[in-house]
Amino acid sequence: MKFKAENFELKDGRICTIREIEVKDAAQMVEYLRTIMGESDFLNSYPEEITMTAEDEAKMIKGFNESEGTLMLVVEMDGRLIANGTITRFRRKKMCHRGNVAVAVLKEFWNLGIGRKILLCLEAYSKALRLSQLELDYYSGNERGRILYDKLGYVQVGETPNAIILKDGSRYSDIKMVKSI
Repeated sequence: MKFKAENFELKDGRICTIREIEVKDAAQMVEYLRTIMGESDFLNSYPEEITMTAEDEAKMIKGFNESEGTLMLVVEMDGRLIANGTITRFRRKKMCHRGNVAVAVLKEFWNLGIGRKILLCLEAYSKALRLSQLELDYYSGNERGRILYDKLGYVQVGETPNAIILKDGSRYSDIKMVKSI
């Protein structure tokens, strides 16, 4: 294990656990992904695009856990996965000082401090990876995300217009942010 599980208190007083994902989480993770993809326009897929099986997900989780450069965390409450976050170190020698982070939280748990907790844990782990720069992408319109990233010290460095086009024709730009650590 690369990360020691810890309990933490949400803004509403409930307690949950942040921990490294395990192969036993595979089936629940597939269902979590299908749910979360339908709750926000600011994720990369629609629910129907999540076609992996629990076996496929188990293989992916096993790969994450065996990789020295990747850590996937999940947040669990009462046995239910409610959020996840990942840090992945770039592999190339010229770029291995950089890591990409991503986070997602089920809608019913938004604004309770979970995204912040995940990002802070990933940042702490980035020191073990000897990273000096964290990077993330988010889609324009995701103001809650933007406020959090700003508070944590990320700075916008680029934008790709019309990076995603939704079924209804809405268009969002991809915003790239970095943080020196």
